[in-house]
Amino acid sequence: MKDKNGYTIPEVLAVITVISIVMILTISYAATILDKTKKKITDIDKRILLDAAITYGEDLDKNDKSYFLINDMSLSSGTIIRDGAEVNGYALKELINANNTLPVKISQLTKLGYIDKNKYKDCTINLVFETSTQDGYIVIDKINANLGEDCK
Repeated sequence: MKDKNGYTIPEVLAVITVISIVMILTISYAATILDKTKKKITDIDKRILLDAAITYGEDLDKNDKSYFLINDMSLSSGTIIRDGAEVNGYALKELINANNTLPVKISQLTKLGYIDKNKYKDCTINLVFETSTQDGYIVIDKINANLGEDCK
């Protein structure tokens, strides 16, 4: 009998085929995991932004911070407060009661320290307030936030 010094072509092709199939399955599985991870990171980033905005809204409610208008807004009395105006205290509560929504720019949250770094595009988050009146005072019962159309 003669000694074999190598592999035959069918043996080499069989090994290459098996390795190719394993690589295809591994790469497709890795791509699926990567997509899921990116989506989770995006969801976490959105949650961070919304939580920062809600915290800012709570600070507004406690009169710890001032709100700077992004757009002209009107009070229930018909008074218009112009873009860029600083609003706090009872005027802010009136503004919230009249509109139930305040837009906040991400750059403002970064500037005020609610977000560590500005890796997000500068879009708008809408603070949504549920209010009631108790003993003649406007009370904020609940604060929610949602991403503006320019964030999506």
